[in-house]
Formats: sequence, C-alpha cells, structure tokens
Amino acid sequence: MVKHMKLFKENENNEKLGIYALIACFYFISMPLSIVPLPGGISLLKVLSIFSGSALVLAFFLLEGKNEIQFNSMHLFLVLYVIYSIGSLFILYDPISWANLRGIIETTVLLFFISIKAYNQREKNALLNSWLIASVITIIAMAASSVELGSSDRFTIDIGGGVEDPNQLCGYFLLPLLICMEKSIGKTKYKIIYISLIIIMIYIAFTTGSRGGLAAIFATIIAYGFIAVKGVANKLKLLASLTIVFVVFSVVLFPLLPESVTERMSIESIVSDRGSGRLDLWTITFDAITQNNTSLMLGNGLGSTIQFLHQAGSRSSVAHNHWLQIWCDQGFIGMLLFFIVLFTGMLRSMSNNRNITVALFGMFVLSLSLTLYATYKPFWNLLMMSAMNYKGRGVE
Repeated sequence: MVKHMKLFKENENNEKLGIYALIACFYFISMPLSIVPLPGGISLLKVLSIFSGSALVLAFFLLEGKNEIQFNSMHLFLVLYVIYSIGSLFILYDPISWANLRGIIETTVLLFFISIKAYNQREKNALLNSWLIASVITIIAMAASSVELGSSDRFTIDIGGGVEDPNQLCGYFLLPLLICMEKSIGKTKYKIIYISLIIIMIYIAFTTGSRGGLAAIFATIIAYGFIAVKGVANKLKLLASLTIVFVVFSVVLFPLLPESVTERMSIESIVSDRGSGRLDLWTITFDAITQNNTSLMLGNGLGSTIQFLHQAGSRSSVAHNHWLQIWCDQGFIGMLLFFIVLFTGMLRSMSNNRNITVALFGMFVLSLSLTLYATYKPFWNLLMMSAMNYKGRGVE
C-alpha cells in the first residue's frame, strides 16, 4: 500500500479512520464558510451541510454505522427541545418563526447523524484536529481578507463578500485554543507551533474589539486549568506556556493594537456605552418576558424578540443574550430545556473529552452577550461534539 493510503489503514491499535468520520471532519473544517453568501440568500456552508448530510446518510446505510448506533441523554433532551419548539408555532407563526424553527430542526438532524455513530480513538482525534484546521483557515482568512467595521478600528474576516460578526468570530477559537494548550504541555516537537497559534488566536480576538468574546476566551483558559489539566506537573507546564504567551503578547503584539480598541476594554468604556447598547436591549427583552404569565412561562413565539426590539425603536434583531432571547421567544420552559441540553453535553463530556466541557463553558460565557441560535455554527458544532459516542462507552 502506498504511503498516501496510510490514512485509511488500521493503526497499531487496529483502528481505522472511516469514511463516516472523514465526512464529519469535512463538515467541521468547513465551519468558517458559513459566512460565504450564495445566490438565493443561502450560505456556502448550507450547501456543504446538505452535501455532508446526504453523504452521512449514504455512508450510514450503505458503508458503515448501522451496527454501531448509540443514543444518549443528549439526544433525548434535544428531541424534547425540538418538539417544544415546534409547539411554539401555535403561539406565533410567521416567516421569521418558521425560519428559526427550520434552522433548529435541520441542525438537529445533522447533529443526530454525526453523533449517533460510535467513533474509535483515532477518529476522535481526527474530529478534534478538524477544529484546529478550521481555526487555521480562519487565521489565513483574517490575514488575507480582514475588513474594518466602519471607522472603529475593529476587524473581522471577510470571505467571498460575507462578513462575520466580530463577537461571533471569537467563538471559532475556543476549542482550538484548548487543543493547542493541551498539545503545548504534551510531548511534541511542534510545541512552538502550538504556542504560536495560541498567541495569534488571542491577538485576532483582541483585534475584533469584542469584549464578550475576550471574556469567553479568558474564562475558557482559566477553566481549562481547573477542569481539564490533571497533575501538578501539567499545571506547571501550562502555566509556563501561558507565561510565554503573555510575555510575547504584551511586549510585541499588544502595542500594535489601535488605541480605540484597547480603550474599549476599560470599565469606563463599558459603562459609558452601556455595553454597546446591550443593557438597553436586555431591558426591552426582559419587559417583553414579564408582560404576562403566558409570555413568562411559554414565551411569545420563535423570533418574537425581533418584533419587541423593533417596536421599541432598536435596529438590532437580536437581544445579545441567548438566555434572555430564548426566554422571550420560548418562555421559561423552553429556556430550561435548552439549558438542560447544554448542561447534559458538558456533563457527559467530562468523562470522554474534558476539552469539550471547557469549550462549552466558554460558549456559555459568550452566550451572555450573544444569541446562539442554529445559524451560529461554532456553538452547535460543539454540541455535536458533546453528543458523540466513543467505542468502549456504554449507552446512556
């Protein structure tokens, strides 16, 4: 067998990298393409998602997977959430609510097909490395085609005419940062490469000027030290790696940031601009939630938050807080069901991949200043990772 076919051969543990896992890797690697617009108002990732989903179905029924199905508690609670979301149409049915529901259903179906198969350890590592490749693509895109937001000195990526929200861009790096930190304290000759990637990703996060994104990144790094790193020696190695990152960033890169961006990080700036107007959005949304008992418990329907914001004179289409928006749209019951989905994913990942738990915690921090419905792929792709089954684990 020629060398380039080694990828498909069994390793020393008799583990083969199957076509099913490769399709899932392709989908995760394509994540940055979610912003690329195509004619008809769809994104390139939408087309790739359809391709990936179709390929997964064929691989599942024709090639592999039928004898390795495992359902778990994550799937159960997600189904309950989807059923409840369908019921939201009885409260509000319009193009916006239907578009939101369709996105939830489509993403959930893809989540099921990607996560119900039991993956071996080699496939698990490949799936994690696909996130690292996606982050490198994002870094290259940022270097090749970054765009300034107005005259704010804040930058984000522009791929094919599609511009990513700078706050959302930070979420692309949560899991890749953890992977790089894990590898930087492990036995590898590429340690300098992983430390360099950490520095670059943090620098890009700063150039976005996203306070919520940076809060999520630093919360993720801190949580990693407490949750995922085991042993005093490894914690000291992590501290040494982060010290190098801090020194290089402080001395070399931080002085390169525009003054307007560094000023955004001050408490005075947050108070003066009311968190970029988020405090006003949260007040409007909370008033809509508490207007009566029905909206408090059942919500006002998917997408209803947009109506309340516009009626109050805001041009924003999101509440910039996922939990307030889902509470307004789907009530306390919907918010609770979604939190159970997230918490279940974090809990079950503690036993098979703590990096996913930490990354989801980082996403939770990010969700306090962003809305993470199904269009935001980094969050939902992390949920997919948390729902995955691995060989050697029993069915939950």
